[in-house]
Amino acid sequence: MEWFTRTITAVLGAMFYPTNDGYDEKSSDSDAPALFQSLVDRSIEAWKSLNYVGRDQAEAITRWTRILRNIKSLEALLESSKLFWFFQLKESFVQQKLLGKWNSDSLDAYILLPLEHGFANNQDCFFISHYWNTPEHPDPQGHDMRLFLEDIGQTEWSYVWVDWTCMPQSPRTEAESYYFKNMLQFIPTLVRDCAFEWRFPSFAPRAWILFEIAEYVFTHSGGIAITEDITPFISHVIELVQEGVRPTLSKYGYTCTNNSDILYVIGWLEVLVILVKIFPDVGMRQQILDSLDTDNVGIFRLTPIGLGIDKRRGIITEQDGTEHRFTPIPGTH
Repeated sequence: MEWFTRTITAVLGAMFYPTNDGYDEKSSDSDAPALFQSLVDRSIEAWKSLNYVGRDQAEAITRWTRILRNIKSLEALLESSKLFWFFQLKESFVQQKLLGKWNSDSLDAYILLPLEHGFANNQDCFFISHYWNTPEHPDPQGHDMRLFLEDIGQTEWSYVWVDWTCMPQSPRTEAESYYFKNMLQFIPTLVRDCAFEWRFPSFAPRAWILFEIAEYVFTHSGGIAITEDITPFISHVIELVQEGVRPTLSKYGYTCTNNSDILYVIGWLEVLVILVKIFPDVGMRQQILDSLDTDNVGIFRLTPIGLGIDKRRGIITEQDGTEHRFTPIPGTH
């Protein structure tokens, strides 16, 4: 995922990527409250028909409806401690020629799903893994977009999460920056919870892509379809366990466009590899990671199995006291 800290000016956006399908049309300031209220109403209605995978759908919907109804504006939502994902509607996605950039004036293209486990699921939702081909737009010629539509355009699903489309991009307001930074902590949950779509025209050692594939493979018992474009990454995922994370990244030259992002990727990959070695059962790993990623608090303990994880210091402690070290996850406290 090559979308951290992108910088694009409004001039460049207008010059090179003008709107061509109405997706980026600006609304007037007077429309903003109505757009947000429509987003709230549409989201709550959508929750009722989700293939919910949590414990108590009725209770969860009631609770999150109350929370969302109490948020009165988009800015308040972006700054809230109650976290929601923006998911693009299928009907909006399939009408695009290019991936649409997140736009606060195009809220009618989205629903909101609570971060809480159970709402995002692999029957209703797709997570799309893709290269960023230029800093200004991940797919400026629409080549990858055409392939995505070939793959999933005619299948049964309702919502899609694409980084460029579903997270505020540069230039960001203060509220958008706060939301962006806040939600970075929880990207692994999206990969675990959603169906997984990818297209990699040729191999490139992108660290975010390797992480997304590793996260999916190590937390799904059904595995992943082995296509020609994903084969090199699968081979390297295996090497992560056999040789270690940093040696594998170094061997193949994996990098992030923004150098500081590599600390997130390394930390998450090292946690995955440690859990793979401790817990052969995929279901157990998924439960641990779901609990671990509920918030950005640095210290976490699963008392029933005696497992402690300190994301701030980079330590996983087993019940017998055995310690495993990993690169601390940025942003935890």
